[in-house]
Amino acid sequence: MIDRARLHAALVRMEAGLARSRDNLALAERAVCRRAEAEAIRRRPKARHYHRAMSRWTGADEAEYRRILDDLLKASGPDLDRLRRRIVRQEAAIDTLRRKYGVDAPRPSLPAR
Repeated sequence: MIDRARLHAALVRMEAGLARSRDNLALAERAVCRRAEAEAIRRRPKARHYHRAMSRWTGADEAEYRRILDDLLKASGPDLDRLRRRIVRQEAAIDTLRRKYGVDAPRPSLPAR
């Protein structure tokens, strides 16, 4: 049996690790999307300038972006999947510990990023 202070410290440490893993996954996903967008812009330069209120992003640009994003996700997919599996394992470990020791306090909410 673990005492309450050590249980609380373990849960805080585990929740912090889970938050770091979620942040890392979000950063990696955003980086892949930014890279795909930059590559799509580089591959499809615009010859005309429209009124600034009009979008210069066409359907063909979107299709090219999706193709590039798919290629990048194929390349980085295993790493992203590894992070997702890690998050699932961390959540399961936290839930198991909370259930085992009867912790009814709500889990800390994640800050919006």
